[in-house]
This record gives sequence, structure tokens and C-alpha cells, in this order.
Amino acid sequence: MKKFLISALLLSASSVVIAQEYVTPGDMSEEAQTKMFSILTDYNKCMMQGHLKFSHTAESPQKMAEDIMQSCESHLDELKAHLISNGVEKSLVEGMAKTMRSKAARQLMTKTMNNYAAQAAAMANAEKQKEQSANE
Repeated sequence: MKKFLISALLLSASSVVIAQEYVTPGDMSEEAQTKMFSILTDYNKCMMQGHLKFSHTAESPQKMAEDIMQSCESHLDELKAHLISNGVEKSLVEGMAKTMRSKAARQLMTKTMNNYAAQAAAMANAEKQKEQSANE
């Protein structure tokens, strides 16, 4: 029974020590959090501008998405460096970057596919109007 109690105390004591060392973005100073949000905003801007820039020059939706994601990756690197320099737990840093990347990719592909669908519909309408004009 004594061994069980000692083990339980040691386990709870080590849990307290681990919990105290676990730093999240919410534990950073207000200035550091402001910088983090600024980096995230820059990343989102990069994704939007990239979509506008590459949508006219890309040969395929997949290539366009790859180009945009690559061009904005430096913002995620900056985010990771900022969080690590502020002592945020490395697994949280990696998870946050992965989440941002995945969310951006989903949004990018949704926008891209909607644009291609709209272009296809416009082409179909143009063909239909062309046929109607020819028949009149």
C-alpha cells in the first residue's frame, strides 16, 4: 500500500512539473501574441494574393495550388520560429503550422474548383448562345 501511495505521489508530482513547463501560444506575452496574429494575417494575405496571381498563369489546378502553397511557406516558417523563440511547446508549434497549411489548402482547392466550374459553365453558355444565333 505504501509503494502504491509513493508511486501515486511521484506520478502526480511529475505531472505538475510537466504541466508547468508546457507553454501554449496563450501563455505568450501580449506583444508576442500580436506578432503571431500578424504573421497569420500575412500568411492569409499571401494565400489570397497567390490565388489571384497564379490563377491566370497556371497550366493546371494542382500546379497552381502547389505554387501558391510554396510561395507562402515562408510565413509558416516565420510563425514556427516565432513560437519556438517564445518557448511554445514544439508539438503545438508543428500542429499549428500543419493546421494552417491544411486549412489553406482546402480553401484554395475549393476556390480553384469553383472558378473552373464557373468557367466551364460560362463556356457552355457561350456555346449555347452561339448555336442559338446560328439557328436564327
